[in-house]
Amino acid sequence: MGRRISRNYCHPERSEGSQGAFILIFKYFLREIIPQFFTALCVLSAVLVVSQLLRLSDALVMFGITFENVMLPFLFIILPFLSFTIPMAFLFAVLLTFSRMSVDGEFTALLAAGYSLRRAAMPVMLASILCYVAAALSGAFLEPWGRREMVDFYHRKAQTELDNMLKFRLQSGVFLDDFLGYVLYAEKIAPDRSRFDNVMLAPTGGKGDQPFTLMAPSGAVTGSVENGDLKMSFDYGVIFSTKYGTDQSTVVKFKRAEIDLLRIFQEQIFGSDEVVDDYRSYSPSALWAYVDQLRKEDRGNDPDYFKSRYLLHQRVAIPFATVIFALFAMVLGVQDPRKGKSMAYVGAIGTIIGGYVLMMGFKWLAENGKLPAPLAAWLPNVILLLFGCFLVYQKNRLPPSESTLDPEYIPGLQRLWRRLKH
Repeated sequence: MGRRISRNYCHPERSEGSQGAFILIFKYFLREIIPQFFTALCVLSAVLVVSQLLRLSDALVMFGITFENVMLPFLFIILPFLSFTIPMAFLFAVLLTFSRMSVDGEFTALLAAGYSLRRAAMPVMLASILCYVAAALSGAFLEPWGRREMVDFYHRKAQTELDNMLKFRLQSGVFLDDFLGYVLYAEKIAPDRSRFDNVMLAPTGGKGDQPFTLMAPSGAVTGSVENGDLKMSFDYGVIFSTKYGTDQSTVVKFKRAEIDLLRIFQEQIFGSDEVVDDYRSYSPSALWAYVDQLRKEDRGNDPDYFKSRYLLHQRVAIPFATVIFALFAMVLGVQDPRKGKSMAYVGAIGTIIGGYVLMMGFKWLAENGKLPAPLAAWLPNVILLLFGCFLVYQKNRLPPSESTLDPEYIPGLQRLWRRLKH
């Protein structure tokens, strides 16, 4: 009777203290992970900005280096990529947190106090789910928004820049050598700047595989950037072209030739893929309607149908890597202090590369119609999630110094491995 009373008396205190310690450690993990996450996110965003400098250099040279011309394009680039940078930032945040705790002996103390890796995963999983929601919303809404705003921004700038070229910089009898990568010359220009006499157009610096010179007695500019139909036409002219490394030359006479100035401008700034794949700038509802329209038009074998349908699922599936990376980061972060941190970082980079290769493989299958888009988008996540859960299970039941992939400790392979060794 006395033992039973003592047990009933001590249990509430032990339970209350254990619950209080659990909440305290729970908050401690969050306080450690969150600052690391935002630091890693800023670093990855800075790397992303630097990687885009070359891509935007032509635009900066064309429009001038101003605060607006620099900050807005980078903002339109960084925000759409949050669906990719958030998972990677969370991976390094969890990795750094668990690595520091392992090196300082804090995690060993938690294990000695009965706080297992499985319990430590609770705050990590909570934070990873919140980050997944943020990344998924970024992929679904900010990615198409950034693409639309980028195009609109450069269209506004193009309207001003091309108007300035045609109305102010192009002068009668003067060569304009930076006209969208071409040299433009007009002997006479009409007062309204829409008609030209004795016009010459040629690429600058040997642009293209086969340089040419176009000459025509008259030319005109029609349309506008705002309406998306800005074109330059030439009447009754001739094109002289030569092939590199040979003396062969070609002469072509024409009645009318037309150049899409806006398309040339877009390809210089965005690249040909950005101009063609317009569906990538659609919002989730617009993209869904676009995919449904292609299906109703019996265009089920159209490459655009496969690509757009995969993109619809990809925007929500890829951010789920936040949860998967968290599992891998916990296992990589809990290391034997004698082994150092280098292997953990190598493992983190390998995780990112492996996940990317797996995703791109299934993407190729989906975009070529060899696998349904939902399956191709989510199957890599399922594979990596199962593997990550297995690693956490192994690390939770083994000492920190033991490898989770050692065949001697893998369930089902233990007996076979011991037989092979002996």
